[in-house]
Amino acid sequence: KAVKMAIEDLNEEVQKYGFNVKFEAVILDDKTTEEGALNNIKTLHQLGIKVIIGPAASSQVKAVKSYADSNKIVIISPSSTAPTLAIPGDYIFRNVGSDAIQAKALAALLRHEGAKKVVIFHRDDEYGKAFVEFLAKEAKALGIETVDLPYASNLLDFASEVATLSKKVQEVGADSVVLISFDTDGANILSHAKDDPVLSGVRWFSSEGIHGASEILAPEIAEFLVKVKFMGTRPIFIENPLYKEFAERLKETTGSEPPVFTEKVYDAVFLAGWAILKAGSYDGEKIKEALPDVAKHFYGVSGWCILDENGDRLYQDYSIWTIAKTDGEYVFKDIGTYAEGML
Repeated sequence: KAVKMAIEDLNEEVQKYGFNVKFEAVILDDKTTEEGALNNIKTLHQLGIKVIIGPAASSQVKAVKSYADSNKIVIISPSSTAPTLAIPGDYIFRNVGSDAIQAKALAALLRHEGAKKVVIFHRDDEYGKAFVEFLAKEAKALGIETVDLPYASNLLDFASEVATLSKKVQEVGADSVVLISFDTDGANILSHAKDDPVLSGVRWFSSEGIHGASEILAPEIAEFLVKVKFMGTRPIFIENPLYKEFAERLKETTGSEPPVFTEKVYDAVFLAGWAILKAGSYDGEKIKEALPDVAKHFYGVSGWCILDENGDRLYQDYSIWTIAKTDGEYVFKDIGTYAEGML
């Protein structure tokens, strides 16, 4: 829905500038799998498509990188954050800050909340492994001890993995759990954790991956999150009036607040469109060369989209979010910020 809105807005804007161009989106579902992402990239390439927004996950971006580079296909991921993919000169661009920055924000939050010993329960994929590496380093610098506990991310149910987490928390005497997950796996994990007496007795923290998952607003899970004083971090651009207008428009369409990264999807459409126009032809190599300059001068609903030398978002702030009860319903609520190294 955000893509559809962006395409309509982009076409309206370029026509105002006198361009006789109409952009269209070809959308394929990769089901957040590496194989699906690569198959879809190949399908889109066969259709002659040179610019692709996505894939979403870092493991998927890693899976398509070689093919994209070899065939000069510009990839703009709105949500891949693994620091291991911050590589200069390739065809991968990411309209979001690297988790090297978010690791600092989350570590600062842990210290602020008094965490001393933390079990980091994370997806055993590119995103999770890279995040835990940087978070452990940042936490150690702040005097926080961390214990790494990965889980297989391709399961349908995580009851056994949550039982293992409970044993680990008790075994090491941890006072907190950090959950590095996506929405579906994270919601399932919390659905089991809420019934575990050990896991109900420690603090819980999270990255952005589970933000916006409607499942965790169910009363039985939300009550657990309130009980354990849950807090998380998520990338945003502080005090952007364009975002507020965008969020209101999308809410009118969907009935809910924009999930994490939605605004970056919207802006990625504009970055792609204007880079194509600046390139002067639908050529992957020329579009790649044009994109950094377009991003440098583009301020969108996600904020200033200027990129660093690796093709990643240069400036990224973070919100501190939680689950709160408002007017009898549980909602996602921002309660603080991390900007320019300050919590």
